[in-house]
Amino acid sequence: MNRLAIIQSTKYSLEQRLKTLMEALTLDEKITLLSTSQSAVPRLGIKEYAVGGEAAHGVVDREGSKTSVFPQPIGLSQTWNKQLLYQVGSMIGDEARIFYQLKNEKTGLTLWAPTIDMERDPRWGRTEEAYGEDPHLTGELSKELIKGMQGEDPFYVKLVAAPKHFYGNNNEVGRESTSNSIDLRNRREYYLKAFEPAFKEGKALSMMTAYNGVNGIPCMQINEIEEIVRKEWGMDGFIVSDGGALTLNVEEYKYYPTYEEALADALKKGIDCFVDRKKVVEDAAKRALDKQLIQPEDIDRAVNRILKVRFRLGHFDENNHKNPYSSVDLDKMCSVEHQKLVREATDESIVLLTNNQSLLPLSKEIKDIAIIGPTANHIYRDWYTGYPPYTITPLAGIQNYLPDTKISFCDGFDRVIWRTKGGKTLTINEKKEWMALGKNEPKKAMIVDEDWGGNWHLFKSPVTGKYLTLHESADSFIATKEEVFDWFNREKVKVNLKTNAYYQLESWNGENISIDKEGRVNTSEQDPSQFERIVIENGIDQAVEMAKNSEVAVVCVGNHPMINGKETEDRKNINLADYQQELIRAVYQANPNMILVVISSYPYALNWEKEHIPAIIYSSHGSQELGNSLAATLFGENNPSGKLSMTWYKNNDLLPSILNYDIRKGKSTYQYAEDNVLFPFGHGLHYAEVSYHNLQTEPAIISNDQPIKLSFTIRNESNIPVKEVVQIYVRFTETYYERPNKLLVGFEKVVLLPKEEKSMTISIHSDQLHVFDVRKEQYILEKGFVQFLVGSSSEELFIRSDLYPMKGEEITGRSLDGLTPTENYDAYDNVYLTKGEEEKPCVTTDNEGWIMFRNVEASDNNQITIRAKGSGVLKIYDNEKMLEPLCSKEIDTKTWNDVNCVLKPWQDKKDIYLWIEKLKLQSIQWKRG
Repeated sequence: MNRLAIIQSTKYSLEQRLKTLMEALTLDEKITLLSTSQSAVPRLGIKEYAVGGEAAHGVVDREGSKTSVFPQPIGLSQTWNKQLLYQVGSMIGDEARIFYQLKNEKTGLTLWAPTIDMERDPRWGRTEEAYGEDPHLTGELSKELIKGMQGEDPFYVKLVAAPKHFYGNNNEVGRESTSNSIDLRNRREYYLKAFEPAFKEGKALSMMTAYNGVNGIPCMQINEIEEIVRKEWGMDGFIVSDGGALTLNVEEYKYYPTYEEALADALKKGIDCFVDRKKVVEDAAKRALDKQLIQPEDIDRAVNRILKVRFRLGHFDENNHKNPYSSVDLDKMCSVEHQKLVREATDESIVLLTNNQSLLPLSKEIKDIAIIGPTANHIYRDWYTGYPPYTITPLAGIQNYLPDTKISFCDGFDRVIWRTKGGKTLTINEKKEWMALGKNEPKKAMIVDEDWGGNWHLFKSPVTGKYLTLHESADSFIATKEEVFDWFNREKVKVNLKTNAYYQLESWNGENISIDKEGRVNTSEQDPSQFERIVIENGIDQAVEMAKNSEVAVVCVGNHPMINGKETEDRKNINLADYQQELIRAVYQANPNMILVVISSYPYALNWEKEHIPAIIYSSHGSQELGNSLAATLFGENNPSGKLSMTWYKNNDLLPSILNYDIRKGKSTYQYAEDNVLFPFGHGLHYAEVSYHNLQTEPAIISNDQPIKLSFTIRNESNIPVKEVVQIYVRFTETYYERPNKLLVGFEKVVLLPKEEKSMTISIHSDQLHVFDVRKEQYILEKGFVQFLVGSSSEELFIRSDLYPMKGEEITGRSLDGLTPTENYDAYDNVYLTKGEEEKPCVTTDNEGWIMFRNVEASDNNQITIRAKGSGVLKIYDNEKMLEPLCSKEIDTKTWNDVNCVLKPWQDKKDIYLWIEKLKLQSIQWKRG
């Protein structure tokens, strides 16, 4: 039988078909499969195919075809519903299959989702894309989403999921050129822990690495790809770099001077497919071969992994009778069935933050209601949102729900006229250009001034109904943009107040806005013009009048996903826009029967609002059904069941640096946060009362490799049904290692009918109580005590167990007899990890800092060897006060060298501090004579 017949026949095993195909491909043909733009090889039945695409909360077609759109992932995570996330994933998989058919089978089945980055900082610009701040919650939800996406067939895959961005990717500013320092315990217990279920249980068949570096090495070249993802977790698919990462590795990170060197290293470290320009990738691969930086087998390994997955997608089958996903009914795209699932997910994603005075739910008999605010009548899309078949805004949802009720609306924005200092009015002319004209035409001159905070505004013309945008070629403004949605947002205008009530305006990229000789409003390098802002209609005054004349005011605020916090742009603070705060306070003053609806990509510091506003609701952006779900929630048809997947903080100034990836030292997330919590992780109210009773735990002594059963009852004390998220946390005492204040180890979403009581048993495996032991570089159950806490949030914990002993390893100290990497310290100050000898992390300081090894056992000869590099000072102390060094050395070496120190002898155990100035340290070990 000829090769093509074997490759295309499902009678043969995957191994036979793959081996035949690999043997038939030439080296040049294999190189054409290394980028995401994979070439056709007609003689072997390989069709042209583009790897990639987005599916964060629905399939995204950048060309504009309609797909179902769920809430943003931050919203999906607030459902805390594993079964629902599986259904969402399965539906996305179905629509991906349809998308693949509509695109002539050239793309659509290898999509980059879900985002599993840990959201330990709410200022991260991409907060809306991920699943919260806890690795267990993130791991469980993303795992189920992946299972649904990929399907249940033992061989064929519905859609290949690619979890991203591996790993330590939680800042936008500097992401392409900086490295994040992440120590052993944070890596293993937090950042990597979230990714693990995606591969060990979800069996994800792809993965995307991050732009940033970790401990000095760009993520497309870190050792964890092979050592952990493939060898430890058993990932059996192909791995891609982030978009343009090969180019950025050379041009921004400057890790390698040439593309061929960067590609060669990445290929050897486990990258199989490069998300970059096809010619750049292929030329780099050829040069790397010519220079013997790689061998043909390196390319074979990568291409083999890619093609193995493509076989499982059915790409090379002669006929598709065995593939259950080969022909999904086209009518399923945006079907009524899918709409219902979007609605269910949206209902469950909404979080009731406060409900003082039991203002909610509202009576359906309400006679008039004011709907106010910038997010009340628009569904804003983030960069990873598709084009929904329809959108229901909050205003439309409430109008649909109460068709006979008087409903008034205003967005709260001012209507203004801009005038030059010389007296010319800025007007939209017949060509839709923004011009400075001598005559005053108020209707054509009036602008809706959307103030989104941070001095960033959007200007919309009522004449055209479109946004003013900076024309790319002419550098002048024209009122033609339907939606503010692009990678570069040329509609943004920075409004800076200058002296004497005049303003200077800047374009989206910081250029001055002025008037050219023809009178056009444009950008130039000349001095900026000064403008007068004349308010024609005051948005806040209008909102106040509406609120005064209504029984209830619903104020919808939040962010615009394209402004002040998005990909490439972190938030500077966690406050609502000043203008929105002013709007909220004015409306509340006019009508205390006010409901605040925050529709946002991320948390806010709502301190005044929490104290004063009777009811606050939070929803993410995105869902096509947002308005219907919000209306149902306001009026009690949907009893809210969403729970926060992130801590909401009080004070931006109390947050650590966004580049501080140490959640223990930075007191970040619910695990370590102390006094700065506004709304706790897991928080979310509903309209029912649920009680918890009779917690029983067995066994009474916790041992390794053992399930722990928690049994208890929950009861709905109310006369309405409720979906309760039962959350299980643990608290540790008398352990050697510092442990979290609380740690989520289990959760279930339970439906309770009116007055229903349910008995529940939830199993927790002892592995979930493990700590990563830096002495042994492995997870262990350590000796100590654990308490189980059950309730409805990380702070509302209603039933608690006794303290149960953990029959684990007793840690009394550590020996330095073996070679100990310095990154395995117990504590540190003012040092960070970067690339050391043999690409292993080393401790580094630019000025001075220290690391500590706790309870070090004494040696017979007390001679210690430290591997060091740099020009500086090393001192060794045995106490934190660092009064008298046990040893002091001046070091000056441009290469790695051993430094020997003779210490004063001691008995028993001591904490050993290595104080360094302008040095790098790789390892430490007692010297044996």
